[in-house]
Amino acid sequence: MIRINLLGKAKVKAARTKAVRSSSSQTLMAIMAASIVLISVGIVYFWEKALSQRDTELSTQIAQARKEKARQESLLKENEVFEKRRKLLETRIGVIEALKHNQSGPVQVLDVLSDCVQRTDGLWLRDFVQKDNLITVSGLAMGSPSVIADFLTNLENLGKFKNVTLMNIQEVETKYSFSITFEGNMVPQNKKAS
Repeated sequence: MIRINLLGKAKVKAARTKAVRSSSSQTLMAIMAASIVLISVGIVYFWEKALSQRDTELSTQIAQARKEKARQESLLKENEVFEKRRKLLETRIGVIEALKHNQSGPVQVLDVLSDCVQRTDGLWLRDFVQKDNLITVSGLAMGSPSVIADFLTNLENLGKFKNVTLMNIQEVETKYSFSITFEGNMVPQNKKAS
């Protein structure tokens, strides 16, 4: 017959398996902890490497952006210089166009004055001054003051001048010095409309 002692032997086996189980469990736990630490260190390492690489890329982009900013600032300064030059040239062109536009007006006025002087014997013009539409003419007349009166009448009869006024007259020996003011348009009529 076989005897089985269930209580005694069972206790010995259970203690032995418990000890084997606890030591293998601790080893497994240690391996798992070490692998978690290694995985964590690896994650942190690759994360730091990725951040370092991103930092390098951003630093390069910042340096390129600063270079581009400096280039654009120099272009902006050049643009300002060119803009000033353009405005100066536009002003000059405007003055030249105004002079071209108005250049025939004084010629026409002087032509009309020349005709009036030629119709009046013994009269010479010395000065011609124009401020806006006010024209001042001074000259000499030989003989008598009636020569100056004839000149004034010729200017008034033309109808191109307004407010013809004798400003002064002086007798110097046998000559008469005079000054006349009148309003006249120095700009030709046909160009004024354009």
